[in-house]
Amino acid sequence: MNFEFFISKRINRALFNENNVSSRIIKIAITAIALGVVIILISISTGFGLQKEIKKMLTNLNGDLKISFYENNNSYISITPIDLLKINKEKWFDSKKVQHFYTYVNNALIFKNEEIFDGGIIKGLDSNFPIQNIQSYLVNGRFLDFTRPEGLEIVISSNTLDKLNLKIGDYVNSFFYDFSKSKFPKKRMFKIIGVYSTGFAGFDENFSFTNIEVLQKINSWNKYEVGGIEMILKDQFKNSNYKQIIYDSLPSEIDIQSVNELHSGIFNWISMFDFNILIILIVVVFVGILNITIAIIILIIEKSKLIGLLKIFGASYYSLQRIFLFVVLNIVTRGLIIGNLIGLIMIYLQRKFNLIELNPDDYFVSEVPVEISIQNILSFNFLIIFCSIITFLIPMLIISRLEMIKILKIK
Repeated sequence: MNFEFFISKRINRALFNENNVSSRIIKIAITAIALGVVIILISISTGFGLQKEIKKMLTNLNGDLKISFYENNNSYISITPIDLLKINKEKWFDSKKVQHFYTYVNNALIFKNEEIFDGGIIKGLDSNFPIQNIQSYLVNGRFLDFTRPEGLEIVISSNTLDKLNLKIGDYVNSFFYDFSKSKFPKKRMFKIIGVYSTGFAGFDENFSFTNIEVLQKINSWNKYEVGGIEMILKDQFKNSNYKQIIYDSLPSEIDIQSVNELHSGIFNWISMFDFNILIILIVVVFVGILNITIAIIILIIEKSKLIGLLKIFGASYYSLQRIFLFVVLNIVTRGLIIGNLIGLIMIYLQRKFNLIELNPDDYFVSEVPVEISIQNILSFNFLIIFCSIITFLIPMLIISRLEMIKILKIK
């Protein structure tokens, strides 16, 4: 055990056994660091968890990329069809990057049950749609049977089911606007075979699902005419330039949009969490460092006689610096360990038991999602340690100005 570490260990032991001013302030500093770490952990885990959950939900239901005519961009309704015979969609499908590739048709409809009306968007899907993506959101019944493409079956949200006062197995009248020739709406009677709930109120209140061929017939389209194409990318390519590669190969009248562009309002709202987390991080680090600096300055003043004695016995400025650096690292490490343990336990309890619920109308999800990132945890822990070492230079200036004769009052 070297000299500096031995002295710092004795100082640390005294700090937690004595009841002087510096001891109390250092305990406050440790508490402040621990509390700050808990706040940062919870902020980061909930912020990233919310982003991941909402993006996963939107991707599962709408894909990472959507290809359609430009004139369809500002509407959920498929007005102009893409003719699959006139495009080479296979060159867009890179199996190394694309996990799922399917076509769809969107149409507006109005449900009617007795005197109750409710409007929304119905999405027709083909057999390539990954059923497992919506399976976890089903609360009753089943999803579409693609072996019966012309069956008038529909999957609706629990919100819509409650509004219409219906149940699984009931039939619901649906009215569609005809974009082709007729001025009168077309009527179909769908059988409700499934009920879903994503917890995302903006989606649940508007979308229903049926087979793509049903909507193609309603729109008087042939089987090669679709509203658009959606792709779900493999995880490692979600942030790649694959969208630009496809865009460069598209005809001028056809556009491609990412899920972030399709739901820009939601993602702009989510991005505010990153800014809030940054502000919280800055405030917490500043408060923690301020507490440490004050605590060490008071400790140095209290231990000024010890510093003078060490200088008399030949301790260099470098040795004194190392002694108090070990003290600072001990304080910061204790605060980090306590804060990380409490924070991780709280995150685990939320993930396991969903203790804190949210209003999906305001936050798009029904409970607080948490996402633990080891990289983020290590990053802000090292940031706090680094800032503590940098601010340690302030009390070191005090040590460098202390004169041992004056300290010991030797004349």
